[in-house]
Formats: sequence, C-alpha cells, structure tokens
Amino acid sequence: MRLRTSLSALVLMTVLTLAGSGLFAREFPSDDSGRDRVGIDYDEIMARGYIEIGVYEDLAPYSWRDSSGQLQGVDVALARLIAEALGVGLRVTDLPADEDVDTDLRNYIWRGHYMGRRVVNVLMRVPYNRELDYRNELAALTGRYAQERIAIAYRRSDYPDEPPWPGSFTTRTVAVENHSLSDFYLTGLQQGALIRNMTRRRTLPEAIDLLRAGEVSAVMGIRSRLEHYLRDAPEFAVESGPLPGLAIGSWPIGIATAFYTARMLSYELDDILTEAVRDGRIEAIYHAHGLTWEAPGR
Repeated sequence: MRLRTSLSALVLMTVLTLAGSGLFAREFPSDDSGRDRVGIDYDEIMARGYIEIGVYEDLAPYSWRDSSGQLQGVDVALARLIAEALGVGLRVTDLPADEDVDTDLRNYIWRGHYMGRRVVNVLMRVPYNRELDYRNELAALTGRYAQERIAIAYRRSDYPDEPPWPGSFTTRTVAVENHSLSDFYLTGLQQGALIRNMTRRRTLPEAIDLLRAGEVSAVMGIRSRLEHYLRDAPEFAVESGPLPGLAIGSWPIGIATAFYTARMLSYELDDILTEAVRDGRIEAIYHAHGLTWEAPGR
C-alpha cells in the first residue's frame, strides 16, 4: 500500500533503529535465502552496457518528475555520475517508498516485489547505521555520500534576534509533516507541552505553505527539503541548531546493492562515491540544486 507518509517513515525508522541492539554476524545467508540470490554483478553490468539505479518517487529535491515527466534531482545526478564513472549507460527508475527501509531493501535490492517489480542494481538514498546494515544481511549498505539533518525553517522577521529552537515553540507556532521524525520529536518534548502550538500536514510542502501564508512561524523537517521548497524566498531562513532530547538529529546517506550477488559492484561504487566526495563533485551537485552539503559521518 502506498502511503504519503511512507517517505517520512524512511527517516523515522532509521533513527529509531540506531539505538537498537542484537547485532549479528553476516558470514553466511539465512537458511531460507537461497531463492533470494537475485540481481547481477559488476561483470554482467559491464557486459550488457548499462546499470539500473533506483531513486525514490516524488521526493524533491532528491528525485522527482518535472512537468514534462523527466526525472530530476540530486540522486538522479548522482546516478549519472555513477554510470559515467563505470563507462556504461544508465536506466533510472523511481520507486515508491514502503513503510520502512527494510521493506524497500527487500523489494528493490535482494528479492523483488510480490507484484513482479524487478530489483535494481543500486538503490539511492539509503540511510546508514550498523544495526540496519547487519539486520539486512542480503543487502550491502555502502557508498556514503552525504549527511542528512533535521532543521527548522522560519520567517526572518518573526525571529529578528536569534533563530528558533524547539523551546521557541512553547509560545510560537510550528508546522510539521504528519508522522515524521519532527512530529514525533516535538510531540514528546516537555511532556507534550508543545502540542497546542503544533500544526500537522500530510506532506512537507503543505506544511511550508502554512509558513509562506504566515499561519505558522516555522516548519521543522529535513534540511535539504526545507531548502529546496524555500530557495526562491529570501525572507525565510533554514537553520540546523541544537535539538535537545533528540538522540539522532543527523545520519549518513548512501546506497545499497545486493550483498551476495553484487559484492564487486558495491566495492566499485563505494570507490566511485568516496572519490566524488573527496574531489568535491558531490558537493557541487548539491550546490547546483541550491542545497547545503555536509560530508557523511563514518
């Protein structure tokens, strides 16, 4: 089932699992995983002459379709960078987010969707943490290329002295995307004292519309997405200051490939993305889209 809140669940699930336990070794696949060894390796990709890369559907500024139906965004540009570095053609597929990252890895990387949708060679914008990596033994999480971060967008005139922080919303209004990390975080602060000043909307753009209309003083969400939707409005600013009580306010983003059938591919792509981080090409892609880039945590 496609849910509009599934994109937010990607972030929420990642942060909640960062504090998880139960790491386990991954020397061998699960007993029932023989049938799941799908996908192709580096040599086969080179032989056929193209790579299939999956990006998330309707997730601006990372991947979305413009008015002519063409895929745009940071992750689409990164997919081109990967294909060019390999010297092969590129096929990009935009994929709907499911309820959590584990399901996306299963559907798009190592098993395939029950409705027959094919797996891709690479899935972009996969949040990285050790627990998620070890729990998904049939997917290889690698190629970290940026750091995602929670931030607050606000109208400059509403906060002339200093940017807002979560405590500001005891007296000021704030909008959030429903069921997002920001929603859960603010709801839980000060034993729910901020709830009366919170407004929830189904999507982040809808929350930002409230800010533009002056109905709220701020919006809390992922920094790059806030920057994207407010890039044409100099009266607004985006700040990522301290977030008291939030254990994980930022997390690295990378890619996923199949673990057992595409190990050589994962090594090759990690090298490509690591070099692109080092020489500034990835930062340049972010800046070309009007976004702040932060080096990924290791």
